[in-house]
Amino acid sequence: MRIEELEIAIEPVVTSHGCDLWGIELVRGKKRPTIRVFIDAIAGATIDDCEKVAKDLNYELALNDTFFDQDYVLEVSTPGIDRKIFKVEQLSAFLKEDFDLKLREMKDGKRSLVAKLINISNDEILFQCGDEKMILNFVDLDLCRLKPNFEELMRANK
Repeated sequence: MRIEELEIAIEPVVTSHGCDLWGIELVRGKKRPTIRVFIDAIAGATIDDCEKVAKDLNYELALNDTFFDQDYVLEVSTPGIDRKIFKVEQLSAFLKEDFDLKLREMKDGKRSLVAKLINISNDEILFQCGDEKMILNFVDLDLCRLKPNFEELMRANK
């Protein structure tokens, strides 16, 4: 089972419910794999959206020959406020935001860091970490997760 194959089967089901496919994780379990599907919507996906998508996906994936003979666990949820970024295109909505990054290879003795997203140009992403600016390609990142500013969120909710 590959993520690309899963996307082809999953995306039409998600969009039929008025949601967008944010990303897919395939987690190898001890007994069976877990397929995690993250959905979003313009006004934010709801629990009802997740339930409806999960119900239809269970049916759709069972009918798909690629997945028919495999036992798996399906989880459908929203990406949350600390959302993982799955594709470079998703970053454009989060300029000037902080991210938790895990690099594939060490850079200046660090593999994990917090950096502010400054700019995106094609495949090059400009981050600022303290006083240092660094240009990375999305493939350089093992993990890119939005780091929510809880103080700002609390002020916005007052």
